[in-house]
Amino acid sequence: MESINPKVMAAISAAIDAYLEEEAAALTVSAAEVAPSAAPYASINLWALAGRQDVMFTRRMWQMRTY
Repeated sequence: MESINPKVMAAISAAIDAYLEEEAAALTVSAAEVAPSAAPYASINLWALAGRQDVMFTRRMWQMRTY
């Protein structure tokens, strides 16, 4: 088996290292552009939640024939 020329090996390593650095820089820039400063969230309506829970409880009681 032939050995690889050290100069060729150094060139390949340098090219791979440059590529990986370029990819990492591109990912950090794109992540900063994509991520919003404040993430929106849906507010929870507690009255609606309590109403749904009551309806589910009533349905369960009817299914068990205990209500």
